[in-house]
This record gives sequence, C-alpha cells and structure tokens, in this order.
Amino acid sequence: MRFLRDAPWLSAQRARAYATILAIGMVIALLYGWVSLALGHHPGTAPATGRPGASDFLSFWTAGRMALAGHAGDAWDSAAISRLEHDTVTMPAGEMLAFFYPPTFLLLCAPFALLPYLAGFFAFVAAQAVALVWLLRRILPPSFGLVAVLGFPGLLFNAATGQNGFISAACLAAPVIWLEQRPALAGVVLSGLVVKPHFGLCVPVALLAARRWRAFCACGAASIGWLVLAWLLLGGAAYRGFVSSLPEVRDALENHQEDWSKLQSLFTAARMLGAPLGAAYAAQVIFAAAVVAVLAFLAWRRPGAGAEGAALAAAALLCTPHVLDYDLAVAGVPLAWLAAQPGWLPWEKVVAGVAFLWPLVGRMATMAHMPLGPVVLLGLFFLVARRSLNTSGGCRALLVFA
Repeated sequence: MRFLRDAPWLSAQRARAYATILAIGMVIALLYGWVSLALGHHPGTAPATGRPGASDFLSFWTAGRMALAGHAGDAWDSAAISRLEHDTVTMPAGEMLAFFYPPTFLLLCAPFALLPYLAGFFAFVAAQAVALVWLLRRILPPSFGLVAVLGFPGLLFNAATGQNGFISAACLAAPVIWLEQRPALAGVVLSGLVVKPHFGLCVPVALLAARRWRAFCACGAASIGWLVLAWLLLGGAAYRGFVSSLPEVRDALENHQEDWSKLQSLFTAARMLGAPLGAAYAAQVIFAAAVVAVLAFLAWRRPGAGAEGAALAAAALLCTPHVLDYDLAVAGVPLAWLAAQPGWLPWEKVVAGVAFLWPLVGRMATMAHMPLGPVVLLGLFFLVARRSLNTSGGCRALLVFA
C-alpha cells in the first residue's frame, strides 16, 4: 500500500524523465499527424488527392467562411456545411463534421477562416497552445520547466485535430493566477467560456460563494457583451440556427451518434454500462449537484485564489455530460496547481499521475468498456478539495486517507 500511497519511487527526477519521454513522443505523433493532414491521407481515400485531409478544425473553418460570406445562420445547416467541407478537403463520401457551437464561438472562428484551411488550422492551434502554455507556466513553479507542460497528453488531441479544449483550459486557468490581485481581469477571461457554456455552469456558484464580487460582475458583464456582439455582427439568424441544432446535439449525445469512446462523463459511463437514459441523466444530475455543493463550501471558506480556481476547473469537468477527451486539457489547471504546492500528501502522486496520463489512455479504456474517466476526474477533484480545505482549516474528514 505504501508503494501507491506515498509513491516514493516517483521522484522529481523520474517525473521529469517521464515527461521528457512523453513530450518527445507527442512531438513525433503530432508531426506524423500534421504531415498526414497536409497530404490528404485518410482511411478509405486515395492519398494523392492534391487536397488536405479533414480535421475537427474543418467545421470551425467552414462555419467561419460562411459567417464571412454573410451566411452565419447556415453554419448549423448540416447539408450546407457538408457541401463546403467536401469542396475543401479529402473526405469519404457521406461523412461530414457538424458545427454545434454557439454564435459566440463563431466570432473566434471567423478570423482564422480568413486564412487558407491549413494555414488557419496551424494558426488556430498555435494561438491556443501559446496562451495555455504561458498560463500553465505561471501556475507551475519555475523548477518544473517547460517539459512538464509539453509532456502533458491533454495537449495532444487538441493540437493534432485542431480542437478547442485549450480555450476552456485557458479561461479556467485565469482565476488561479489573477482572482486575488486582478479579479476583474480574471472575470473577463472566465467570460470566454460563453464559447463552451457547459463548462461555465460552476462559475457563478464558485464566485458567489467566495464573495468574489468584482470577478462575478466582470464575468457577467463581459459574457453579456460577447452575446450582444455576436448578435450585432452575425445577426439573429445565427442564434436561430444554433437553437435549431440543439435537438440534433441532444440526439447525438443520447443515441450513440457521437462516438462514446471519446466521452468521459458519468452520463456516458452509465449509458455504456447499460443504464436507461433517464437513470443516466439522474446519475449525472445527482453527481454534479454533489460536486457543486463541495465546490460552494470550499469557495465559501476562501482558501485562496489558486485553490478556488483549481477546484473550479476540476469541478467543470465533472458537471457536464458532454466531456470529450480533448476537453481533458482542462485537467492541466488543477494538476499544475497541485504541483506547485509544498510536499505531497498521501495518494497525491499516484492519483495525480493517473490524471496526468488519462488523456492519453482514456479513449482506449472506454473502448475496452472500462469508462473510468469520471472516477479519475473525481479523484483529481478530491485532491484539490482536500488540499484547499486543509489549507483553509476546513473539513478534516477529507484527510481520511492521510
């Protein structure tokens, strides 16, 4: 038990070595994936097409092109977006990538759609990655170095496919850094979650419970500002298109149309294990309510900006049924905060180590009918809550494993 409880074998030197190996492997995998994308390689298609291959960024770029052309409302029209996608990339017949995000995210897509598809892809990935890496480096102590960030597998799927998990992670990193000294700035950055609002469900609870009034008001005002700006620039058709797509989003989540192996929520785990739809929703709601209650209690104790921000990020991954493996980049925020704390409490090394590696193995575990994502993420939330409440003189019951 001591081998796992205290993990004396996981020294700082070994952790750096493992992170370096992971970073090298990820760079090789990314280069291979990017070259394949540029050459148009795709299962079921001829490699010599003269056009690039598809990536998740394709739907963002295509929706952005529609918005620039004055047809923002068509971004949520599957037939319209499919035609433009097939005109742009190498993609099997009948396949398409839908755009399910709110109009606020379309505001971010449009500037990158000014570039050609591949240039937009790399610019989108680079802009997100630089912002997130810079923020995580500000949370981590200097002794950890850049390799501790570059070795985090949570960066891999985002960078490989042009996804947007970096945005959620960057927004949730802001309170860890600025909530105490620059609360208005932290609130404004948090408002960026309007592009993925299901990750912002816990934000008002945490800010109100902690009496962070300036951050709360700044976040609320900026969020409204983003919504109004999207309406002014994109028009009401964009909002009507988004609302009309919501039944399709729900159907994809509930009826296996979206690959459940990518999803890491309790809802999906319950469904994969045979739970009826109603029971899966009930489990997710009860689970999320319990997490929010702990988060509110922790925030009320005011353990400090870093602890509150780390707990908020960890809770955000648990409170929505729609968490994909690329969203696990958010886990980098509480992991970085834990790494910056003095010493290691019992079980911290091994649980944090599993959470660090989970973005790399989570999809494979789910495909093997072991949907353990919510268990791993709950363990990460427990570590942050235990540290935070111990620091603030809170509930000692969370030290039961010490």
